[in-house]
Amino acid sequence: MKIHTNILLLGILLFLNGFLKAQKPVNDTLAYAKKFETNKEKYIGKPFSLLLKDMTQLQFKKAKSDIKEDEKNTLPSTLFRFSDKDINSGNEVTLVIRWKPDNASTTQIEFFQEEHNYGFTVSEKNFFEKKVIRDIVVYK
Repeated sequence: MKIHTNILLLGILLFLNGFLKAQKPVNDTLAYAKKFETNKEKYIGKPFSLLLKDMTQLQFKKAKSDIKEDEKNTLPSTLFRFSDKDINSGNEVTLVIRWKPDNASTTQIEFFQEEHNYGFTVSEKNFFEKKVIRDIVVYK
């Protein structure tokens, strides 16, 4: 019986150790974002959903798309922020995704941006997840 108790306690400790490591907060947002820019070869030419899946420690809070009237590339890029501050505020860590041109309508994302005040909600996530990444740039 003592062996079962020790094994159970060891199992609980290992589980908690793994759980605590997975929930580790991000202390340096810029360094976290730069990791994705440094490893952008993994994401270029792939759907945005892959990048989102790999962002386990910190998620986007805001998104603002650059919408153009160019029929060949109506949505050239989107900037993503990790904070809830106003999307136009300066000195924030920004991850910019340049999208592969497609002929998808931007009406939906224009509506979401107005409706959600540039918040990165499930609606925005669903809109972007199949878009293909052409480049990633991070700045502050």
